[in-house]
Amino acid sequence: MKSRAVLTIIIPLVILAVALATGSVLMLRLFSVAVLALSLSYLWARVGIRGITVEVKKSAERCQAGGRFNEEITVFSSSRIPKFLVTVEENTTLPGHHNVAVFNLSTKGYYVWQAQFDCRRRGQYTLGPLTVTVADPFGFFPLRRNMGEPQSIIVYPATLELPFFQLPSHHEPGPGSSRWLISEIGPNAARVREYTSGDTLNRIHWRSTAHTGKLMVKEFDADRSDYAAKNTWIVLDMHRASQSGDGDESTEEYGITIAASLIKKYVDGGQQVGLIASGDQPYFFPPETGSQHLWHILEALALMKATGEVPVERLISHEIERFGINSVIIVISPVISERMSALLRQVRNHGALVIIISLDSASFGGTARAVNATGSLVSSGLKVYDIKRGEYLERALDSRSSSYR
Repeated sequence: MKSRAVLTIIIPLVILAVALATGSVLMLRLFSVAVLALSLSYLWARVGIRGITVEVKKSAERCQAGGRFNEEITVFSSSRIPKFLVTVEENTTLPGHHNVAVFNLSTKGYYVWQAQFDCRRRGQYTLGPLTVTVADPFGFFPLRRNMGEPQSIIVYPATLELPFFQLPSHHEPGPGSSRWLISEIGPNAARVREYTSGDTLNRIHWRSTAHTGKLMVKEFDADRSDYAAKNTWIVLDMHRASQSGDGDESTEEYGITIAASLIKKYVDGGQQVGLIASGDQPYFFPPETGSQHLWHILEALALMKATGEVPVERLISHEIERFGINSVIIVISPVISERMSALLRQVRNHGALVIIISLDSASFGGTARAVNATGSLVSSGLKVYDIKRGEYLERALDSRSSSYR
């Protein structure tokens, strides 16, 4: 464009210089024609940009990663003069999209075209404004106008169907179950077992301690038949130092996809579900039901960034009083520390049902810091899902094939 602008000035000046140097009448006439043509071209472009308006309609207000939506753009002309070679380009921050059309407009005519957008990645993006360009026949004076207002669009995280992700039974056998000692310990306690680090002293069952000679604690069991009505908490690790991998193949994206899928599963089932996380800001959604609650959480997950400074074990410690006998706690984290293991055993001992979804940091290019701590959770009888990079999450979170591991 800059080179064209320079030519519009240089060419007439060269013609004029030759005409003055040679005294050629033909060259003077050619100079006059050049000036007249450029003037008419400029007026053509100025008149051509006038009277143009645009209208944009989206087919949907919401879009999830992996989905798509359509957009209809209509360009109107209120002018009595036809307009040729009108170029309309939509400015957007959506990844991988370039929406442009070139067309002619008749007298008081209009042009309509539709564009399809693939929502590739969660986040907040803008559509618009539209840049309308009208040029003269020679292309010397292209004039641009931005039309329409930019519209914000949120791409929500993808949600997977997890029909076979089921809550384990409290009586489901697993490592550590052989240590349970059934005893008459009152109506609210289901069993006793040997004391482990993290147990509270008010849970000690003195009769069993005297009988076995070892420190024994009470373990409470919730009514499995009523678990559909209990509170479910999703605790998502968005601590900066815990994350591994890049882009879509990162623990951040895997964790958010799993959290979104589980929340949708429970909301669709009419159950109360909440979310706790600390990323670019603290996120706290108490357990509720309903589609409005679901979309509020999905919007937070769409914008959430794993830049938090608060480790997930601190979140659990801070909210531990909320996790009682009526709770299901699902922790999603790339790093299972010894501190977190002790806290989760304490939560389990308070009567909550605890499930750990461990994102295998090593498979995402990180270090295998979580292996030993995960093993201690398994040996305590807690349900642990180990998710590796590249796995089909629907299969990895299938309770029929996944066991204590």
